[in-house]
Amino acid sequence: MALEFRPYEPQDVPAMMRMWNVVVEAGDAFPQVEPLNETTADAFFAEQSQTVVACVGDEVFGLYILHPNNIGRCAHVANASYVVSKASRGLGLGRALVEDSIAQARRLGFRGLQFNAVVESNEVAMHLYDSLGFTRVGKIPRGFINGAGQLEDMYVYYWDLIDGPAPASEPDVSDKEPDKPGDEAAQPAPEKKQKGEKKSNKKPKVKDKKKKKSQKKDSAGKKPAKKSAKKK
Repeated sequence: MALEFRPYEPQDVPAMMRMWNVVVEAGDAFPQVEPLNETTADAFFAEQSQTVVACVGDEVFGLYILHPNNIGRCAHVANASYVVSKASRGLGLGRALVEDSIAQARRLGFRGLQFNAVVESNEVAMHLYDSLGFTRVGKIPRGFINGAGQLEDMYVYYWDLIDGPAPASEPDVSDKEPDKPGDEAAQPAPEKKQKGEKKSNKKPKVKDKKKKKSQKKDSAGKKPAKKSAKKK
């Protein structure tokens, strides 16, 4: 089965909560201190403007949340948080989550996407946002207290959703039924696991969006020699 991005469903919450709490308890990326529990997790994910999971069948490998970065006159700028399961790190899923969130923030009518507290020691996140083209607005000295109680610098990042570039792809993560006939983004319904069936250890495959140009080769496996142009 292919990796699918879709709005979360109630049965996804336990897996989402476990992944979220891993990041919170590590104390090196999220500002939250208290982990979610069964009661608070339901309310937390439901109150977001958009909560999306990345899954293969019914197994969740990552998620993101979208909501206004502030209230009132600043509510047109979005904020987002991302989580990738430990088993899926290093496979490009984080990049795919960010790109999808850009598309969804634009669809929801936000004019910008802002990250308020990207911790300096979180080099993976900083490299990702820089490579995608986010604007590094500035540094807040000693703005983050990590899990060990140490003060760290953090950065503000921004993406202009109006005049900025579009992400590489814009998957449809609307509230439409995923198996609706004629929907090009539809995926086949996942097979339900039988009781006692072992959980799959397969990691999600994130497809490379860049198409490689094929080169014609002759029977010897070499590129055909180019004919020299005649001089006029």
